[in-house]
Amino acid sequence: MKFGIDIGHNCPPDIGATGIKQEDDLTKAVGEIVIQNLQKAGHTVVNCTPSSATDLNDSLSKRANKANREKVDFYVSIHFNKFNGTANGTEVYAISPKASEVADRVLDEIVGLGFRDRGVKSANYFVLKNTDMPAILIECCFCDSPIDMAKYNAQKMADAITKGLIGKSQTTSKPHNLIIKTPTFLKPSTEQVKDLPKESCIEIKPGTYPIVDAHFEEGHYLVEWPDSSKGNRRKHFVFASHSEIK
Repeated sequence: MKFGIDIGHNCPPDIGATGIKQEDDLTKAVGEIVIQNLQKAGHTVVNCTPSSATDLNDSLSKRANKANREKVDFYVSIHFNKFNGTANGTEVYAISPKASEVADRVLDEIVGLGFRDRGVKSANYFVLKNTDMPAILIECCFCDSPIDMAKYNAQKMADAITKGLIGKSQTTSKPHNLIIKTPTFLKPSTEQVKDLPKESCIEIKPGTYPIVDAHFEEGHYLVEWPDSSKGNRRKHFVFASHSEIK
């Protein structure tokens, strides 16, 4: 899948809110990890954040235009909210049914980190109206909220967004295939091979292997085998950078 990732603001004079932390710093930290996560999982990513702009409208136009020009499949704009120091929580904006489905999943994953659920909402934001593909705008949490900033961790936030975007398998009658691109291991967890019992790590060669389910988790795919022929278990973790799901 081809994602367009828009790291909110970070393009003077288009700058983000100032709170306990700067929105520009927060969106950059989270956005860069989301891009890395998606690439490691085998997806194509277009960074839609412009390097320069004459004003806010120019900045927004460049973001949407790049996504449209590159024909991305799904557009994600990453932001942090600000109110008056008393509001907290996460909300996701979408204006199409397809985008709303993904927005629900992303929201659920961020709420799972302990942030207040402010819901999936609709708004006529420029990047939602002017992109040709399904698009969401994520307000991860409030940069001026002591509650939210105490919980915030860039890696966890980015992992939650990634999992919401790609981590839940779609129901389909077509079986999945695990494509192993380089010799690697099937593992019982996301821990490093050297930290796991030797007998629990199963070597696997490059090739195509039928599986019944898969989702992204902490830089890995958690895959379900049709049977227990691999290590007497059906579920295995495999490095996403060593594999692909088709």
